[in-house]
Amino acid sequence: KEKLINNAITALLSQEGDIAASNAELESQFQAVRRLVASKAGFLAFTQLPKFRERLGVKVVKALKRNNDGVTHASIDMLCALMCVSIEL
Repeated sequence: KEKLINNAITALLSQEGDIAASNAELESQFQAVRRLVASKAGFLAFTQLPKFRERLGVKVVKALKRNNDGVTHASIDMLCALMCVSIEL
């Protein structure tokens, strides 16, 4: 299970929010990352996977530059999920 979550997170973060992605697609990516990091394995990936935080930061900055309310909300909601650990570690 942990390996699947790590692979899913890595795949989502490899798509850095480039121009080709639509706003709806980018919003969905942030919602998926939010759900993945809500699990124990997902949150541990945040602390243990190399370059996770850096790639996530780049993705958020690019998303915020789009000035789209849905994308902005999804990216901030995902960041809030990382700041408020509600899982039993």
